[in-house]
Amino acid sequence: MIDFVVRGTPKSQQAGSRKRWQETVQDAAPPLSELLTGPLRLRIDFFFDGSTNLDTDNIIKPIQDALEDIVYGDDETVVDVCARKIDLRSLPALAAASPTLLTALSELPGDFVYIRVASAHRRLEFA
Repeated sequence: MIDFVVRGTPKSQQAGSRKRWQETVQDAAPPLSELLTGPLRLRIDFFFDGSTNLDTDNIIKPIQDALEDIVYGDDETVVDVCARKIDLRSLPALAAASPTLLTALSELPGDFVYIRVASAHRRLEFA
């Protein structure tokens, strides 16, 4: 499992600055001795300050593509994706937050994306 924070506002697949955003994601990813292998779960939490017009589904693909050959070999190994938008002005209670996320939250203000890649669950949950 790896987790890391990318400072800034994510770009959608349609944005002209998508490539620059993908490079920012790649630069923020921690160096790995070897790529993660699937099946994998990708978690993307976009923390924003006040308001955003970004659709959650539009921020997934640029990040997922940016992590190819940096975190995993091919994004086809990602079988489970969870993405959320979280307003920092009405931050809910955090349960079992990672040190990486807690550090990012302590360094406010500003938008950021918390990314976590881990092995996917071996069982399906529908709850």
